[in-house]
Amino acid sequence: MPRSLQTIANMFDQTRWAKDFSPHEVNTLAKYMSIHTAQQGTYIFKQGDKQNYMAFIIAGEVDIKKESVDDTERFIATLPAKTHFGEMAFVDTEPRSASAMAKTQVTLLLLSRDNFEAACEKHPNIGLKVFRNIAKNLSQRLRSTTGKLMCLADIP
Repeated sequence: MPRSLQTIANMFDQTRWAKDFSPHEVNTLAKYMSIHTAQQGTYIFKQGDKQNYMAFIIAGEVDIKKESVDDTERFIATLPAKTHFGEMAFVDTEPRSASAMAKTQVTLLLLSRDNFEAACEKHPNIGLKVFRNIAKNLSQRLRSTTGKLMCLADIP
């Protein structure tokens, strides 16, 4: 395996997803990913952008922010290394629903929708595992959000 692909595979092995993929699958998925760095304070993407990749945080932290109805940007969460973001636009190909900004200098692995579809054509099992992980994560986030909404609903 070329050095750059091995580097990507080693980086992916640092994510929380790695446990769900065999070493061979990690090496295969690495062929469809790219490395990206962002400096502290720069946007990785902005709400409304039309890119459809998802990102795995290898090093650093990313702030997720959302514009409110009065056009002010509201902080949603800080995501640490080993996590991922951007999966909603990756799945539904709609514009970004929030902005992602590098809280610190970050190193990311990117998986574009086009590259993912190419991987699925040759390796459908890998595609299934990727979507299973996305579904599990979205379900966890929805449960958390529902819990927070219920807490707000209980406020008199």
